[in-house]
Amino acid sequence: MAPNQSDASPGIELLPDYSINKKTAILRCASYEREGVYAALMQAVELGGAPDLKGKTVLLKPNIVFDAAPRKAVCTHPVFLEAAIKLTQSLGAGRILVGDSPGFQTPAFSAKASGLKEAAERMGAEWADFLKESVEIPCPEGLRVKSFNLTKAALDADLIINLPKLKTHQLMCFTGAMKNLFGLVPSIAKSAYHVRFPGQDAFAEMIVDLNLAVKNVYTLMDAITGMEGPGPSGGSPRHIGLVLASSNVLALDIAASAIIAYPPGEIPVNRDALGRGIWLNNIEEIEYPALRPEDLYIHDFKKIGIKKAAPQLVNFIMPKPIRKFLEGLTPGPQINHKKCTRCCDCTKICASRAMELVKSPKDDIKTHSIHIDYERCIRCFCCHEICPAKAIDVVKKPKNSG
Repeated sequence: MAPNQSDASPGIELLPDYSINKKTAILRCASYEREGVYAALMQAVELGGAPDLKGKTVLLKPNIVFDAAPRKAVCTHPVFLEAAIKLTQSLGAGRILVGDSPGFQTPAFSAKASGLKEAAERMGAEWADFLKESVEIPCPEGLRVKSFNLTKAALDADLIINLPKLKTHQLMCFTGAMKNLFGLVPSIAKSAYHVRFPGQDAFAEMIVDLNLAVKNVYTLMDAITGMEGPGPSGGSPRHIGLVLASSNVLALDIAASAIIAYPPGEIPVNRDALGRGIWLNNIEEIEYPALRPEDLYIHDFKKIGIKKAAPQLVNFIMPKPIRKFLEGLTPGPQINHKKCTRCCDCTKICASRAMELVKSPKDDIKTHSIHIDYERCIRCFCCHEICPAKAIDVVKKPKNSG
């Protein structure tokens, strides 16, 4: 037996603790049939190289924007999580944690609707409460951020198995492996990062810094059913029929974004990460031991348009009134008052304090309405992302009717 190889998984090549292996394995998986998902994931790690988990503490980190039923394709599917836990067990992990923190997390959060907590516990894993304790993790290589306050579960784990779902994203166009690690920031603490880093480019640089701080990551992507249109929560499920595996977060994201017909080098996070030359120097370096993205291209996938950022010099010399006028023409959130349930999750997550519940003269919650102050709004779309009623649309010229 080769050194470092687990007794439970003979024949699988095990990677070093922190590997920037350039392989990304893409396998077909037609449905969420349990044995089929497990077989696809096992084959993916056999082809792409598996993390060495023997005796280690592992944190599996699914994507939970908010707690939603599996059919809505908002969260990582519970069967996918089950298969990932089974795979982790087969590779000899000593302790398995599972957890995530939605954009707005209450102390009673249990991931009940998504079925993820139940699936984790049924498989013998421990559910990690991301709100319980946070720790400061240094990021000396960061361009924007030199340290992050993350859930202690990230530090407790020897390795994080990242379980993103392939989706569009209203702010960042695409969300995958690198963006999913933002869930390690507990609950509404995420909002402060949106205020500090408004706009695609600044936010992308912060996400790349985060991925430098959290190095020991292996990714298994749920692309069996993804989301198209106004993701990551307000879009529509789209059958894709794939799973992806890689120890290289950027290589996997480039492959996944190419499959759904994005020029992968134009996605803000991909572009910034490529420019740093840490995970990859160029797209051509990626190795595909199974399927290739160009053979899986979905030409009619409903995407978020990629915004072209104005050069910094233009922004600097442009008169403020013109800048404000142009900002007013950019897409923004708008409340659909017929759908709104007045849960006020949007007002709680809005770090720029641009949203408030306006009470009507009648003392009846049904006649109150959410108001958006567009002078304050930074267009981070966190409100759109976490609204459980899908009552917040992103429109070209938003007008508040509240």
